[in-house]
Amino acid sequence: MDPLSGAASVIAVVQLTDRIVQICGKYLNSVRNAKEDIQQFQLEIVALTQVLRSLNELLRGPDGAKLLVTQDLANNIAKCSSALTKLKERIEPETTQRQMRKWGLRALKWPLTRSELEKSADEIQRYTTMFSLALQVDQTRTTNLIDQKIDISRLQTAEGAAFDSYANRHGECLPGTRTDLLQEIEDWTKAPHGKPIYWLNGMAGTGKSTISRTIASRLKEQHLLGASFFFKRGEEDRGTAKRLFSTLVKDLVLNIPGMLPTVLKAIETDPRISEKALREQFEKLLLDPLLADQQGRHEVTSKVIVIDALDECDREDDIELILRLLQQFPQSTSIRIRFFLTSRPDLPIRQSFERIAGMYQDFILQDIPEPVIEHDIALYFEDQFSRIRRERLLPSTWPGEATTKQLIERAVPLFIAAVTLCLFIGDTKWNPRRRLKEILEDRSLYVSRMDSTYTPVLKQILAGQSERETQQLLTEFKEIVGVVVVLATPLSINALSQLLDRELDDVKCRLDQLHSVLNVPDNFDAPIRLLHLSFRDFLLDPENSKSQLWIDEKKVHQYLMTRCLRTMRRRLGKNICCLPSEGTLYRDIDRDSIRHYISPELRYACRYWATHLVQSYTPAKVLIDSFSFLEKHFLHWLEAMSILGFMSEVVMTIKDLELVIQVRLL
Repeated sequence: MDPLSGAASVIAVVQLTDRIVQICGKYLNSVRNAKEDIQQFQLEIVALTQVLRSLNELLRGPDGAKLLVTQDLANNIAKCSSALTKLKERIEPETTQRQMRKWGLRALKWPLTRSELEKSADEIQRYTTMFSLALQVDQTRTTNLIDQKIDISRLQTAEGAAFDSYANRHGECLPGTRTDLLQEIEDWTKAPHGKPIYWLNGMAGTGKSTISRTIASRLKEQHLLGASFFFKRGEEDRGTAKRLFSTLVKDLVLNIPGMLPTVLKAIETDPRISEKALREQFEKLLLDPLLADQQGRHEVTSKVIVIDALDECDREDDIELILRLLQQFPQSTSIRIRFFLTSRPDLPIRQSFERIAGMYQDFILQDIPEPVIEHDIALYFEDQFSRIRRERLLPSTWPGEATTKQLIERAVPLFIAAVTLCLFIGDTKWNPRRRLKEILEDRSLYVSRMDSTYTPVLKQILAGQSERETQQLLTEFKEIVGVVVVLATPLSINALSQLLDRELDDVKCRLDQLHSVLNVPDNFDAPIRLLHLSFRDFLLDPENSKSQLWIDEKKVHQYLMTRCLRTMRRRLGKNICCLPSEGTLYRDIDRDSIRHYISPELRYACRYWATHLVQSYTPAKVLIDSFSFLEKHFLHWLEAMSILGFMSEVVMTIKDLELVIQVRLL
């Protein structure tokens, strides 16, 4: 099957399915009986339409002639077209009304019996499955072809930013929860004249990212997902916007293959395009390819791009620029790109959205009625307690309706509170009955709902300790856990131990107490991560400064800066990687050799020591210590930054130091 003629055949079938969907809609508005059957049948036709549209995209793409399975579908597409034509003629209102007038009837009546409808639905499902399987096979092949063309070393992307990456492997919404909200969002994705941007905003812990993963997963199943990017503060490329557009385009060209030629041309023209300013990346990698692809299109392509946790992008001006750029996407009759965004309702983000008023639809999670939130959290507790009972061989009556109700009241309105409580109670290192009892007996008056979630967890650290042990635990907590929550990017237990010059077992002991709020891997070389950013906010909140476990952020930054300087003083030196020549190019240096000579903690120290200096109290002694280091090791530091590929950050570091000095001298 020639790709162009194949695409034409598919378009013809799509036109048939669109007409049948319209006809079903007329019957739904007119008939009294069989409405449910008609609605279900209409959904089957819609599902077939979506698969056919994706099939058409693939055939029209640059690799259409290389598709193997899709080329063999010509006969089946023709058969499908024939079956749909007969179905359309059978259910056309004009045809039905002529038949009914013969019998002296005027009201519109659904012409198919239940058995006929079921037979047609089965046939439609068979074609949907057949075309979907072919699509999956050839999409995989197309992906491989594209991957061969796009050299990732030239188009740099953010690792782990996609919704279905290993880093984002957390769950989706439980069945039966968030039903109205998910339906509203799904309706927006398909509304012909909907706003181009949907902004879901809510406070920390209300479940925004879980909703994002659910929406992205559903869109992918429906072949409507264009791309996704999940921001994560403190995660190098995921905590900044510099890799946003290059990461999105990597996925978008798979779903809109017609963009690929223009994208490849942009990369060929400027191999460093992913290092350029955001606006240039946006125009060259996204806007221009989409504008080029829409020329000559006759069918509509709809894709949704999901961007989660926009508030975790580290620069406020980048957030504002991103929103201004997104509204420039073409909303033509042939290409419809929409954006599903989530964030906290922080003031800078609210102000940025105000500047694009009229371009977005929004939903505030806190506005969901409390009974609805209680219902959803109750389902979550029911699911988790069922799992704990099964795994720990507890009776079916545990924990009981009254106890569950207390936990629900404590968790509302934060899903993260329910998650934290279940993780705390279900920790396999402890007796779940005792853990539950401890949670219920903690009757302290809390400053906030997050306080009521995290305080019981943190109190376990000091429970039953002598005064001397308590002081030691507090010191270790602030110097280990405090460091974990303010790190510029996550470190492993091994790297953290080396950076802080502490025994590995001491670090592990302090972190092992916090599995309900931290992701502490069994692999000591894997990074430690916060389960949710609200834990960091809670520990650093000045409102909690009277708490024994409050973390003085500036003090920890100062402590980290001194640890970084100490690490660099010990490890840096001339020709740190033992290169054969001073003129060795960066691209010629073996990556394994770099990892061997520059450990993760040294890499961190080189890159972020000045970041911590800027955010610390910066007393005179700290500045003197910093300049003493630079006097002796400036060239060694430059060499390491060059080998690590971070030379572009050196100038900014120097400027930050100048700013610190100016502020200090005022």
